[in-house]
Amino acid sequence: MTLKNQNLEFKITLYMLLTVILLMSCKPTNNDIALVSDSTPEINISYNLPVDVAVNASQEELAKFAWKEFFALNWKSSWKENSLRTTPDTTWTYTSDTGADFLSVWETYIHRAELRPANGKRTKDLSSGSPYYTFVDSTSVNVTNPVQLDNYFNVLDEDNEIGSAYVFAHKNEFEVLYAAKTNLVEYNYLKNNFQTDQKLYKAIDKSNDSTSFRSRLRGLSKQQMCDSEGNTSDGYVCLPCSSDANNEGAIEIKLAFRELDPNKDDASRYMVKEAVYFKDSVAGNKTYSNAYVKQFALIGMHIIRKTQNHPTFVFASWEQVDERNNDVQTIGIDTVTVNGEQYSDVDPHRLNPVIERVIPETLQKVNTQVQKMISANSSKSKWQYYQLIGVQGTPIDYKDRTSDNNYFMANFVIESDLKLTNFHGSFGDPFDTKIKNVISDGKQFNMGGCMGCHGQGQTTFGTDFSFLLDSGAGKPVIRPDPYQTFDEALFAAQNKKIQALIREFDKKQ
Repeated sequence: MTLKNQNLEFKITLYMLLTVILLMSCKPTNNDIALVSDSTPEINISYNLPVDVAVNASQEELAKFAWKEFFALNWKSSWKENSLRTTPDTTWTYTSDTGADFLSVWETYIHRAELRPANGKRTKDLSSGSPYYTFVDSTSVNVTNPVQLDNYFNVLDEDNEIGSAYVFAHKNEFEVLYAAKTNLVEYNYLKNNFQTDQKLYKAIDKSNDSTSFRSRLRGLSKQQMCDSEGNTSDGYVCLPCSSDANNEGAIEIKLAFRELDPNKDDASRYMVKEAVYFKDSVAGNKTYSNAYVKQFALIGMHIIRKTQNHPTFVFASWEQVDERNNDVQTIGIDTVTVNGEQYSDVDPHRLNPVIERVIPETLQKVNTQVQKMISANSSKSKWQYYQLIGVQGTPIDYKDRTSDNNYFMANFVIESDLKLTNFHGSFGDPFDTKIKNVISDGKQFNMGGCMGCHGQGQTTFGTDFSFLLDSGAGKPVIRPDPYQTFDEALFAAQNKKIQALIREFDKKQ
């Protein structure tokens, strides 16, 4: 009897020991730190992009999917080791690094001036090597103050919110500059299928905003919306969807940068990057765009991605956590039509946001968990000072907007003005509830926020939710936008409004 009891005690002790060993073996490594939730799968801080998120994903699931994308794109790039673009350094660990003194994966993405070269021909292999920037007006760009542009991955060539508003931090001190990029998947798709802009425009012209094109879109299932090869062979633009670990799908990013004030801003809380900016100068009758290099802080980031479960793209947006307290001010540029009536001064250097931007409670909860996890493993990491402000996965109609508090998703420094903050119609009338700007799985939606805005690329331009593939202004890039003072921006906005009024007057003659 005594022998049996000792045997039982031995077995219990052995089971406990095995359990402890098993639990220790599951402990995440530095390159794969995990956040576990009771309701949804964990977040892994990793260089691996997540493949997809469920069709009917909850807001929490979408938030965690988005954060995984953020970590993968902000991971250290392998470029300095092997010259490969858009690939991570799998030996790096964020737990021992601030995340500032290296190229991030997103920095090596394909700049819009590379995606849409000045000659309209995509022939270069951009999988490795240095970037290659070209501008249509080459005789006036980077001439009087030449900088070797191809030595820099961050070229800030946009100075406004999609032609809608100029943005300044600290009331009127530092203008916000922007850059747009794509992953190699999107560039290679264009290079392989629409090598010239002539071929691209032919596909776009075939789409337009015609009844037949919209009927065609309504006839596509989600699976068919991801049939990139089939739709492209029919003459339409159809970007690839992510399908597995080896096929990440088309990704576009929009980035917002600004200078920091050493007396007002804490640089230790920002990802600071070396970047090229441009200033205009006049010599005789010609205006020149002169290139300069300076340190700029990343203050906003969009990541949009086409996946199998979400062929209308997953839209996710981040802000640096201090920016909402930095007296962000806007200067409106264009006119806005509301219920058929035009307003030419909708955003006259308005201070602070047009409407209250409340980050959804679920996202705040995930942000807090993620930020605590980051700081616990790397107290100097800059990542802990960024917050996910919104994520959209499934289109809904305006009448159902209260069911999703991300419906009017807008970034504080990327969509600051009235038009973009409240967008749910078209560029002609951003508040028209009758316009169906997104089509998915046979249904039409009057969608708001980022997805509704990019939906114009799907239903009107025929560019599959992309603003980088259409034939509108800035593609190819004629000249980079100048970095302006507040007074210069105010003067430029007034001039543009006067020019717009003249164009409208001429149309009526």
